Amino acid sequence: MNETKGNQPAERLVVKAYCDAWMAGDAMAVVSMYHDDLTLTWPGLHYLAGVHEGQTASIEALLSLQALTNRVPIQIVDIAAGERSVIAIVIERWTDPADESVTLDVRRALEFTVADSKLRTCRIYETDQPAIDEWIARASA
Repeated sequence: MNETKGNQPAERLVVKAYCDAWMAGDAMAVVSMYHDDLTLTWPGLHYLAGVHEGQTASIEALLSLQALTNRVPIQIVDIAAGERSVIAIVIERWTDPADESVTLDVRRALEFTVADSKLRTCRIYETDQPAIDEWIARASA
């Protein structure tokens, strides 16, 4: 059973703290919340799709995405905790590094599990997978 603080599961509080740090642009705080055994799972047909096991591989994948998108979070829509995971619904703005007038607002769900008060897994669910695949294919060509 999950420990709670007030009426919120501890796992939800970890994800909220992560989202708050991400929205604030605090990269050091964000990275400090990644478990050593972080596993990142991305859907899609692009070269970043698949499973990235371990903190190093996950961070490398995230840095690759950052280089292609200059992504910034613009809204944390909601955070919901279930029995096994916590889901954050987020909106990010992607900007083409080669042409700052080209942007894409991306709504996605990030499903996290938490271990040792750190993010242990993250599975990404895209609301417009074809747009994501197209962006990454074009930007990485």
